Amino acid sequence: MRINETPFVFLFDGCIREFGEEKGRKIYQETDDIFSELEAEADYKDNAVIREHIQMKLLPPMAYYKALLFEGFDKDVSLDLVRKETQKTAAEKKAAMAKMARLPFAYSIYRMCVKKFMTKNFPAVGWETEWVRCDGNEIHFNLHSCIYWDMCRKYDCPELCTVYCENDDISFSELLPKIQFERSGTLGNGAVYCDFHFSKE
Repeated sequence: MRINETPFVFLFDGCIREFGEEKGRKIYQETDDIFSELEAEADYKDNAVIREHIQMKLLPPMAYYKALLFEGFDKDVSLDLVRKETQKTAAEKKAAMAKMARLPFAYSIYRMCVKKFMTKNFPAVGWETEWVRCDGNEIHFNLHSCIYWDMCRKYDCPELCTVYCENDDISFSELLPKIQFERSGTLGNGAVYCDFHFSKE
């Protein structure tokens, strides 16, 4: 599989704009090669949803990050460059959240769907979810394990996990004014779990 078969199809143009024609092509090719290597050896746990997360969302930014480090960029610069590209893919989720926020009774609809959504899209084979509260005022769950965090540690780039986490903040901000999203920490930034709080406004 190649990176242009993922949602990061725009990455080639991004590399050219960021680094110029020659260096941009070189970094993109290194990213594509690293992506293919990681994709070929990944453990998808015989689960189609896990495969989708790894191939389409997790590995493209990781491959780009590793290519940038290989080219001699330091970690902070590399993270900023990866962040710039991943935020483009957050736009689709952000638009979906904005659409939901426009619905009448948005919180009630979200509350009715959230457990089924989590079970389907974040299965126990990749995430350990603890439900704390799901009532008329607040939805609160904690993630005690996460495949993004697991793989970032496996491939020696735990600092990259914060970039994935930031896209949640961007996307869920669009639920305002009807639903307020907050959290105090994530596994990626050193917390003991990722906490998700959705409050009815």
